[in-house]
Amino acid sequence: MQICHDVVDLHGSSALARGSRFSFACTSDGWRSMVRALCGHWPSHVKDRTLTLEGRLQGLFDGLADMLGKEQEAQSADEAKHRAALRVFFAGLAPAIEVAVNAQRVLDRVAATKFSVFHYFKENENLVSGIFADLLRPDGRHGQGVAFLRLFLDEIDRGGKASIRARRDYGSLEQCSVYTEYATSSGRRIDILLKLGDKMIGIENKPWAHEQPKQLQDYLEFLQGRDDQACVLYLSGSGERSATIEHDHRYLTIPYGHRQSHPSVAHWIAECSRRCHADKVQWFLKDLHEYIGRMFYTEVVEPI
Repeated sequence: MQICHDVVDLHGSSALARGSRFSFACTSDGWRSMVRALCGHWPSHVKDRTLTLEGRLQGLFDGLADMLGKEQEAQSADEAKHRAALRVFFAGLAPAIEVAVNAQRVLDRVAATKFSVFHYFKENENLVSGIFADLLRPDGRHGQGVAFLRLFLDEIDRGGKASIRARRDYGSLEQCSVYTEYATSSGRRIDILLKLGDKMIGIENKPWAHEQPKQLQDYLEFLQGRDDQACVLYLSGSGERSATIEHDHRYLTIPYGHRQSHPSVAHWIAECSRRCHADKVQWFLKDLHEYIGRMFYTEVVEPI
């Protein structure tokens, strides 16, 4: 009787806890072979009870095998149900996608939601500088007078640098002259130069490129030789400050993308769009604002 108990303990509950032994025989034939091998080594005085013992062991192992088989069948049934549910789900998406595509197609006929003139720029820095210069001109084609120039000077004020002139220090804005590619004495060219009487602001526009060696430092020295309070603004697509002007108090980086509590090109364009009275120009500015939001790092995109 002790032998019977040991065999059941070894190949029954103990084997369940040890998967390697339990997997010795996963079929009915395997169980029978194992049982016969065990029974063949029992002492003669218990062999007359092997049929009963073998039958009990066989029943135990067959029951376990049947239980495992049913569990595998249940898992297979569940997987089949999941696959069927996924097929139904994706089949149901097809009509919805078709409706959405058709709706977008109809919308684009009247709104051209994917169209932007700025996609044709091909990263043309001079073209962008020309747009900014025209917006800053009091007599620009936009027809808004000094509104955009005033907003640009307000944007500089957001930088909070007391050493840079505030908008009120420039006096009348109507007489502002705006130049592009302004030549310096060293042969370099400032992208945009604002002259308000004897006051000057130099603007270097770098939406995609990086500053050349000592570029902004040369501009600042040139301008301050004519206006000792002149400042240089660095419109930076990456938001990085100048590598040649480290601590000069008359220098300011203005990133393209929005920055919290900091001047930016995107914020200036958004304000221009809000204050613009001409629908044609306003739509142009909205498109420009969206383009900046897509192309340059932005912390907060303000709806306009």
